[in-house]
Amino acid sequence: MAADQGSLERLKQELEDYIYSASQPVLLDGDGPPLHLAAHEWQLTLQFGKLVLEVWNSEHSFAWRVDELAYRRDGCLGLSVRRPGAHRVNTLELRQSSPRMPAPAEESRSAFRQELVAFLRNAFPEWKLDRVASRSDREHSFSIRYTRGLLRRGRVGWAFLGLGDSGSFAAADDALAYGLNWLDWLRETENSCVVSGLKLFLPQSAVALTAHRAAYLDPKAVQIEIFECGSETGFWSPVDLADFGNVETHLTPRRRSQLWIDRHRNFLHSVFGKAIERTHLATDAAGSGVSIRILGLEIARLEGDVVPRLTWGAEGNRKEYHQGQESEIQKFVSEILDIRRPGSNRAKHDVYRAQPERWLESLLVRDVTLLDPALNAGCVYPQVPAFSGGDRGVVDILTVLRDGRLAVIELKLHEEITLPMQGLDYWLRVKWLNDRCQFQNFGYFDGLQLAQAPPVLYLVSPAFRFHSTSQRIIRYLSRSVEVIQVGINHTWRHGVKILFRRALHP
Repeated sequence: MAADQGSLERLKQELEDYIYSASQPVLLDGDGPPLHLAAHEWQLTLQFGKLVLEVWNSEHSFAWRVDELAYRRDGCLGLSVRRPGAHRVNTLELRQSSPRMPAPAEESRSAFRQELVAFLRNAFPEWKLDRVASRSDREHSFSIRYTRGLLRRGRVGWAFLGLGDSGSFAAADDALAYGLNWLDWLRETENSCVVSGLKLFLPQSAVALTAHRAAYLDPKAVQIEIFECGSETGFWSPVDLADFGNVETHLTPRRRSQLWIDRHRNFLHSVFGKAIERTHLATDAAGSGVSIRILGLEIARLEGDVVPRLTWGAEGNRKEYHQGQESEIQKFVSEILDIRRPGSNRAKHDVYRAQPERWLESLLVRDVTLLDPALNAGCVYPQVPAFSGGDRGVVDILTVLRDGRLAVIELKLHEEITLPMQGLDYWLRVKWLNDRCQFQNFGYFDGLQLAQAPPVLYLVSPAFRFHSTSQRIIRYLSRSVEVIQVGINHTWRHGVKILFRRALHP
């Protein structure tokens, strides 16, 4: 029998209390090796009436649906769990690890912490090290992936945060956000000195991304210094931030894909029938095909300049189209339309739950003025590819305000500390392209006079899903970055409603 919401909330609280109170909690899944939570990120969430435990690091990730507490025994908790999509119930044991069993990732972080502390003492001999730590503190959003601390000399202090070379891409992506959060917390709590700025000690793989972002922080709000660890020397050297901030970017031409849609429209009608009118045809990020979607969920894909090539079906079970499959395809599309709709009686189905951010995007593309009446509903482009070097960035929604300023809209349905930084990435690329009048050359905003003013950045999320650090991180952005935070209803599938819209910056 499924547990009720109250029971799951109490179980969630008990599990979180156990993990927080244990110095070295581990998970045992059958005969597999212990999973050290101190060496991983983890979260417990209630999703669609289910309690989900997720554990991950740079090497692997795990997820279980927790049905109930099976037992309490000898200081251990037994959990009845299921893997995603599985029906068989297994038992997962949560227990306290022996201090003699450190996890490899924990050992790596410990070694990095010692190396960084030794470097700081040598490089800054007149400064005192304080508050050095690398343990997780979810209440204040401090992560185990970084070593953090305070350098102090008299009444002057500098926050510092370091990441080892073994850190994941996600850790590199999040470094500046976690660093600013640490700086801000020190400024609130440290009474013995004035914390002037933030020093970041990063591997080479994290420097460019972080430095481009740091170049657009407000120098009056924070001083930033970045040190790069050389792969050959093993020592950190300062990075010149003046070399960053110019994110040279290029677009994929838009006209070509629109021509494909027009050329093959009769073919699509012959295959899908009238159902094609209830789908959305979206050009892909590479400009090499057309994605056929129902409320953001891709159900088919069209490629080919002259001779159309069509694949269709659910993700993981795609088929190539052959003549004579029309009735099968139309039946498939009819079922998807019945499941993926507001008020569906199959809301637990994978088709209903898949790609929720794309679903929300599809609703906003229809009428972007739902977010702000100042936006121009006639010029809205979803999933705009903006390539910078070897990195492909895709802007969720690009549009324009009625006064001609461009608007970058970033959507998130779950809490992410790095949301402001990801929004800044896309803002930088759009600004670079607009400064060089590139959009209309590539088929965007035909007939409009775009303003040369910097774009406006909209951060959109369900009202209670903004990360607790978002506003404090946004405060440190350059004054040229105008940020508007929009909180929507959590029942947005039944219609988007704005619960608040606030200008956070400048």
